[in-house]
Amino acid sequence: MSKARHPSAPVQQSVLGRRSLLLGTIMGSISVAVGSSVLGKAGALAATPLDETFLAISQAITGRQDLDPVLSSRLCAAMQATFPGYAGTIQALASVTAQGGQPREILERSGDLKKAFLALNAAWYTGSVEDRTGAPMVAYYNALMYQPTKDGLPVPTYCFARPGWWTETPPALGIPIHAPLPATPPPPAPLGVESKTPPQSPPLKPITPSSPPYVPKPRQEH
Repeated sequence: MSKARHPSAPVQQSVLGRRSLLLGTIMGSISVAVGSSVLGKAGALAATPLDETFLAISQAITGRQDLDPVLSSRLCAAMQATFPGYAGTIQALASVTAQGGQPREILERSGDLKKAFLALNAAWYTGSVEDRTGAPMVAYYNALMYQPTKDGLPVPTYCFARPGWWTETPPALGIPIHAPLPATPPPPAPLGVESKTPPQSPPLKPITPSSPPYVPKPRQEH
């Protein structure tokens, strides 16, 4: 006599099969996403020698040593895509910045490369490689022009916190209330010019008529 099979066994096996397939699909998707993220981050951090040169030039012309290397690589790529032969321009700019100096000193000795230095500096401050409609936008929130007031003034279209945050007390900016040096007193007020009353003509004397005024006689009735 053969052993009878439990009627629920095929159903259980089918349910377990679907669960295993679903679990495998989810784990595979997570693995692909994590792998892509890691590879993408590694690719972004793997700077080329040209990127490193571009970053060094950017630090010299902006006077800032805290520039984001990833943002610098993206900006370098955008400049090369916008301006033909920009790789050669980078090498020419590097020969000027290699001599050291402050940004103003670099511009003074840059000669024909002054416009290229100014364009690079403007790209960091505006986040775009050109000042025109449809230009590649590399950075917005991290553009340098928003950094000086970022602690007390939000970047346009961004919000500091919850709705209504603008009614709260502004954050401290680290600026002393009183000036460190005594303020120069204002100059004394200029002396006023005394105004004198202009001379007035004397009042006219009453004029006496030469003859008495004519007085009509009363009319007599008959």
